[in-house]
Amino acid sequence: MGYSIATMHIWRMFNGECECPMCKLRVKTECDIGELYLSEAVMEDDERKLVNKYGFCKEHFDLLYAGKNKLGLALQQDTRLKTVDKLIKPINAKNAVKTAKKLKEEFSDCIICRRLEYNMKRYFETVARLYGDDEKFRNQFKTVKGFCYPDYIRLVENAPKAGKFAQEFLDVLYEKQKQTAQEIHQNLTDFTMAFDYRSSSLPPKSASMSLVQSRIKFYGEKAVLPERR
Repeated sequence: MGYSIATMHIWRMFNGECECPMCKLRVKTECDIGELYLSEAVMEDDERKLVNKYGFCKEHFDLLYAGKNKLGLALQQDTRLKTVDKLIKPINAKNAVKTAKKLKEEFSDCIICRRLEYNMKRYFETVARLYGDDEKFRNQFKTVKGFCYPDYIRLVENAPKAGKFAQEFLDVLYEKQKQTAQEIHQNLTDFTMAFDYRSSSLPPKSASMSLVQSRIKFYGEKAVLPERR
């Protein structure tokens, strides 16, 4: 597989110690998209139209709110509010359920979610293709710690794209998941045992991070933008 921006980012995230390299890739992508909507996208007509149409979900509003351009966010929220407000009209009781359904649909989307999913779909496909095409990447893939469960599922889903190495890809994924789950389980056990009245020692350092590890394992890593004071 040829070298590209996508493969460059994948290689970078698969070189280093972390709970899930795909989470690292998602966080970087999510933050890059978030920064876009706090910079040039604020003034671009096409992007403002997309914001007006889809808006931001609560998680991505919070991400942007913690970022560096509250003025830009306020401008986008203002025009989005005007778009949504046009949908709020007097409602006949007979149409209340139908109207509520249409309004729910209006608030069920997010421009950042859409862009993020578009990019991550390509990344998951590219990881599987790299595994099938590049021996060096196969070796590197085998050194990673593991993956969160949501990303594990998506990697399994894309396994056929690894071609003749699809079964090996799945076998490696399985081993990684079982191994890291056992490690987290042990850390959680050590942590909980430290609260036993019969215990006279503090939990090991690895156990103190067990809840953070389990959070990432079940739900993935959370993106955070730097705040401007």
